[in-house]
Amino acid sequence: RMDALRFFHVMPKRLQKYGLETAPDKTRILRFSRFHPGLRRRFAFLGFELYWQRDRRGELRVMKRTARKKLQGAKRRMKAWIRANRHLPGRSFIKALNRKLVGHYNYYGVRSNERSLGSFFDFTVKCAYKWLNRRGGKRRSFNWSQFKVALQKLNIAWPKVTEKSGKHTVFA
Repeated sequence: RMDALRFFHVMPKRLQKYGLETAPDKTRILRFSRFHPGLRRRFAFLGFELYWQRDRRGELRVMKRTARKKLQGAKRRMKAWIRANRHLPGRSFIKALNRKLVGHYNYYGVRSNERSLGSFFDFTVKCAYKWLNRRGGKRRSFNWSQFKVALQKLNIAWPKVTEKSGKHTVFA
């Protein structure tokens, strides 16, 4: 606790040397310890929400998942992009969509974040199905099974964890 308080008071002075400052509304001291785990003791940092949870072996681990606000924002931007680019031909649409998906996976693809990656992928596929079916006339372009076959043929980027195993992620 004393180390945290000392760091809390020294850090703004160190940052001032470089013309930087801390945001008072985002800076606080909180207890984040394996001896006091809990679902209420979670915080967001660099787009991730960090929290303690037991892994498959029953050991306490720091888990990371995409912060709720960041995931909602990414979904909102993806929906707008799909809607704006639905006029593209199939191959070029999937190629551009894959670039966006792989960029998301490369940043958020850490262990313990598989659920958020899957949620983003499912949302993207459903949104693409909806908006690609709305181009052209009144008739639907394809049904769900035809769409799934097309996605497999065009090789849509599936979610994957890009974090290297055996190495610890260091944010600082």
